[in-house]
Amino acid sequence: MTVEQIEVFVFKLAHHYKVAGTTDSPGQLPGTDYYREPQWKHAYSNGTETCLVKLTTDSGLVGWGESQAPLLPRVPAAVVTDLLGPAVLGRDPLKTAVLHDELTHLMHARGHFGSFLYDAVAGIDTALWDLKGKILQQPICELLGGSFRPTLRCYMSGLREPTLEGRVAAAKGALAQGYAGVKIFTGQALEKAGAEIEAVADAIGSGPFLAVDLICGYALPAALHLGRLLDARRAAWLEAPLAPQDVAGHARLAESLATPIAVGEVLRSVAEFLPWFQQRALGVAQPDVTRCGVTEAQRIADLARAFDVPTALHVGVCTGIGVAATWQVAAALPDYLIQEHQPKMLPAANRTLREPLVEKDGMLVVPAAPGLGVEVDEEAIRAHAEEHWVVTPNGKTLKQENRS
Repeated sequence: MTVEQIEVFVFKLAHHYKVAGTTDSPGQLPGTDYYREPQWKHAYSNGTETCLVKLTTDSGLVGWGESQAPLLPRVPAAVVTDLLGPAVLGRDPLKTAVLHDELTHLMHARGHFGSFLYDAVAGIDTALWDLKGKILQQPICELLGGSFRPTLRCYMSGLREPTLEGRVAAAKGALAQGYAGVKIFTGQALEKAGAEIEAVADAIGSGPFLAVDLICGYALPAALHLGRLLDARRAAWLEAPLAPQDVAGHARLAESLATPIAVGEVLRSVAEFLPWFQQRALGVAQPDVTRCGVTEAQRIADLARAFDVPTALHVGVCTGIGVAATWQVAAALPDYLIQEHQPKMLPAANRTLREPLVEKDGMLVVPAAPGLGVEVDEEAIRAHAEEHWVVTPNGKTLKQENRS
């Protein structure tokens, strides 16, 4: 059995992520869907965007993957369409590690060791694992060594309400729904950020999970101040506190705090994670399957285990394909800590699936069918595909464009 055809979908859904709790789009970039929140320097989209990959074998079997692209999904789509897709045509889909390594090395000599290249590889790699599971009639978690858990303990990621009072109420509501706890996103001025941490911590008490994501927005002294507030609360972790390139700064912060430092959303490979482990700059590893792929995510988790660091997979803006892949890998992690979950994103994510992913009493139910464990609704994907490329040995074809 070989890969006969690759299809790439630039997927855009009118669903606002609302990271700050409102549908406002301040600082809109002219002529785009992208904007800057006042709290953060980086851009967001006022819709849900991603790049989806479909592989079809000569037997007609289909595998799906996702290259997370909350902005600029055309970039990984072009990488898959013009380079990586042709490289897997005619290849055996069971050779996941071989193909992963071949694809990641195609652009190394040009200085590409991560970013959009690895995002694109992630989509193909996950689709290959979906095919492998269907061929061998096993869910991905079993192929990764076996499932340690049929359900995943999780926390609510982000308190998407525009006021502090609303965020406190959302934190209480998360516990009432059975979630293990909550993670705060903040980029506010130091006093306001500290007040929010204290208010949410007081609201949920000392037992539940509590983490804070600073989204790479603070300098070391401010991050140290907020970290000491978390030390007093015995919090689970302080996430992405400093600039993402500052390994040494994170190491200094980790040495100064009792609260573990969580990092990984911006990293995509074992090579990128290694100096963080070597310098003891993180205490929780957070690879993202939609940016690393299944193959590299497992390798990163294995490396983390060698350094006695637990893994808690990151999951950001994606469809049900990326969420299902994340849950499959999480089920197979020996040193599993907890799973990030965004309940306000799940209904939109499920729109790409024929049967929804399920959360029950605050736990995530890992789908047990072969491969990703889910059946993709291709009609729904086509309906929201701004571009749809088909790659065969005869070349590439643009099948549809500007549909919504």
